[in-house]
Amino acid sequence: MYRNNRLSLAVSIAMGASFAGMANAAIEEVIVTATKTSASTQDIAVAVSAITSEKLDQMGVANFEDYLIQLPGVTAGGSGPGQNTIYIRGVASTTPNLTTAGVAGLAPNVALYLDEQPLSQPGRNLDVYAADMNRIEVLSGPQGTLFGASSQAGTVRLITNKPDPTDTYGRVKVGISKTAKGEASNSIEAMFNMPVNDKLTVRGVVYRDDQGGYIDNVHGTVTALESARFREAGTMRSNGVAVSDLRAGFQTQTYIDSIQGLSYQENRVPLDPTDPASYALVDFQEADNSALVEDDFNDAMYEGFRIGALVDLNEDWSLLLGYGHQDLETDGVFQADPNLGKDSPSVQRFSPDTLEDSFDNINWKLEGRIGELDIVYAGAYTKRETDQVVDYTDYLFVGQYLPYYICDTTVTYPEYNYYNPGYASNIPAGTCYAPDTYVESYSETTVSTHELRFTTDQDKSIRATGGAFYSDLELQERVNFRYPGMTQANFWNLYDGADSPLNFPFDDGFLSQTGAFERDTIFRNDIKRTDEQVGVFGEVTFDLNDEFSFTAGARWYDVRVDMEGGANSSFGNFFQGEDVNAFGTNITDLYDGDGKLTFIGDSKLATRITFEDGVTFDEVKAALTAADGFSVGRGSVANAPNAISDVEITGILNALKAPDEAKTSGTIVKATLNWTPNENVLFYGTYSEGFRPGLLNRPGGASNAAGYTVPFELMTDEVTNYEFGWKTDLMDGQLRLNGSVFFVEIENLQTTIFDPSIANLFFSDNAANAEVTGLETDFILALDSLQGLTISGGMSILDTEITKVLTPTDDVVKGDSLAFAPEFQANVQARYEWALSSGFIAHVMPHIAHSDKSYSDIIRMNRDEIKGWTMVGITAGITGETWGAELFVDNLTDQRAELSRNFVNDRERVSYARPRTMGLRLTYNF
Repeated sequence: MYRNNRLSLAVSIAMGASFAGMANAAIEEVIVTATKTSASTQDIAVAVSAITSEKLDQMGVANFEDYLIQLPGVTAGGSGPGQNTIYIRGVASTTPNLTTAGVAGLAPNVALYLDEQPLSQPGRNLDVYAADMNRIEVLSGPQGTLFGASSQAGTVRLITNKPDPTDTYGRVKVGISKTAKGEASNSIEAMFNMPVNDKLTVRGVVYRDDQGGYIDNVHGTVTALESARFREAGTMRSNGVAVSDLRAGFQTQTYIDSIQGLSYQENRVPLDPTDPASYALVDFQEADNSALVEDDFNDAMYEGFRIGALVDLNEDWSLLLGYGHQDLETDGVFQADPNLGKDSPSVQRFSPDTLEDSFDNINWKLEGRIGELDIVYAGAYTKRETDQVVDYTDYLFVGQYLPYYICDTTVTYPEYNYYNPGYASNIPAGTCYAPDTYVESYSETTVSTHELRFTTDQDKSIRATGGAFYSDLELQERVNFRYPGMTQANFWNLYDGADSPLNFPFDDGFLSQTGAFERDTIFRNDIKRTDEQVGVFGEVTFDLNDEFSFTAGARWYDVRVDMEGGANSSFGNFFQGEDVNAFGTNITDLYDGDGKLTFIGDSKLATRITFEDGVTFDEVKAALTAADGFSVGRGSVANAPNAISDVEITGILNALKAPDEAKTSGTIVKATLNWTPNENVLFYGTYSEGFRPGLLNRPGGASNAAGYTVPFELMTDEVTNYEFGWKTDLMDGQLRLNGSVFFVEIENLQTTIFDPSIANLFFSDNAANAEVTGLETDFILALDSLQGLTISGGMSILDTEITKVLTPTDDVVKGDSLAFAPEFQANVQARYEWALSSGFIAHVMPHIAHSDKSYSDIIRMNRDEIKGWTMVGITAGITGETWGAELFVDNLTDQRAELSRNFVNDRERVSYARPRTMGLRLTYNF
């Protein structure tokens, strides 16, 4: 189909196409490897977008935000550099704040590849800086037959430039810019390519990008009075969802009424933030961030290098070796409070926020030919380390137990008589200390992959691609939750926090020290997660005649996810320190599949009883009562502060059925009928399937009073895609119009939930079934009558709907749209080039992008509206044989464009596009 004309370089991409390197010059085709064989974008029956290296330069693309904002149908959720997740075609449920719990993250449903290696990671994708990239390929729709797990909704492939044996050359790019009411930024990138001899070629690139901040940390104060513990049912959240009776605060009248006759807490006197008399005897001390107030505090720095070597072994075989290292450092946060800062995006943070994120990547590719088969073996190893400190003060607004740690217990449990046995209706009295809590998170991730594949002669009427794939991901994470206020609080009139018993890690911790926690460390998660995947895949294409061909593909897969370690708690130590690991979760014991569990839900060592599958409820209760009768209460709620409830006993019985790992195996298929009536038109119809593996829940088996139980293991969620697409060159090659319509069925959609009424940890569930109907189209127009002008653009129309609710809670509502799924997105660019008498080529390129509103979550209480936006930009410059200069303005009208939102902690937090930024880019080629 392909013809070498004025449009031939243009890639069928949602953001538009690459433009001529010089005015009126012929445009060459772009070759992609979206089908794991090299082909023109116009000749393959796949909805593929490719942002070429030229286009990356023209748009100043460097990272996630830069290139995803240009692509209709592609969105991103997250909280800043190194903490983003990609979504395609609206197949999304949630992006929770997993900076403090990466091991709990769902597997992404869009695969991220760096060349041949999948780098999708739970919780946060690798944020690879786009230095010396050949192209970025975006494959929409399920690509699982060729690209495996996490290619459920699509695949994003970052393709680097490889060593070029044809010549020695290099390039230096520098850039400076200034953000409106923000800081200056600067970047430099240098690339060098050199054939060493006729067998060896090397290529390398180094880069550094210092991105100035634009969010202000403004002055604020907060006290524990704002805790969810004191929030009454019916209170309206800012997202329009009221607090339900089940989620009423533990010191509200609604909660007290619900436990009458069941617990010592029935004597509790409510503390009502709207009634000062109810807390007249309480001193709520403020957290004050005066020392941290700073303008433009969200700086980011990318720094790294990459080097590759191409070795020609002989006429048939070559070996490509590569190594890359990158450091990403950020200060501050990249989400603002929309209720603050009329002039600049602003937020109130009460502890310093920092991130250090580095990775090393080693990759190799052996490529050759045996007979008529092209053979490729590709492997890679990546090691990533993140070290992050996160202000955790926002947890106050949902964390009902937080005041327990930072307040005198005469405030949080006033009904207990601390001096004489018994209970009474005492008025809350004492001190609640400043709630300036924070989290220290450290993680190590390693990913190793191996793929062996073969390809037959692509010129034959029957041609095939097949192979085998193996990957192994290991994520180790240690998270300390630090509550400085606890060192001052008085607990149960036994001791002050400064003298409280210390807690220790479990023996099977992975990144923990052997000694006690720091005194103000209330929780520590020390967990190892492993994801292992094996796959065998293949696609075969049959030419039925000169116009029709049929492709059939399949992939058998086996994915296993395991979790080990511990989630320790200091809960019990504040009134009885006999068992330093009381109330923790021994994940290794929970998920060993042996049908046994040692109870650690009470601070008396005598209750450390190992139960086996087959034990009854009454037998468990009797054993625990014999060990600690004071803690086993009457009814469904217990009779003492460190109580063992009927719900906990049920949890023990559930845990005896826990698996040893989450296992997913099966086969997915793909079929495509391709019709090429002439060399300028291609139509295709595709049926394809995709999957995302399950995982284990840290709080598996936990339940609430309504009877909901957190599943131990998530089922895979599955996607079925029906698609009709077209690729056309019209008007004698002056207009390229591509597109597709599609219908997607989603079963057992996975989502992550944070619901403190069920568990104080993030957990996941197969929440719903859903449907997506959509249209994507893009065009390129380059009229012969308007030499030098190229207009391009694209749009996406989506209709998403939850069709069936599976989770037995009120968290998900039938008929709601999916998350991060704008109904309409579009953009247009117009680039005009003309020759100057000096020999330079001048250009100007205005561009505009628009997105309708969408929503941040399918979980109603965490769901917030992401407002629609329209952004305009323009670039202008000149280009010569050796150097070029370009002025640019991004976000010309200085829009507060909302890219993502987070409402997990009942507070609006918004990720904005960078405000209006003006700058200069210079390029020197040698």
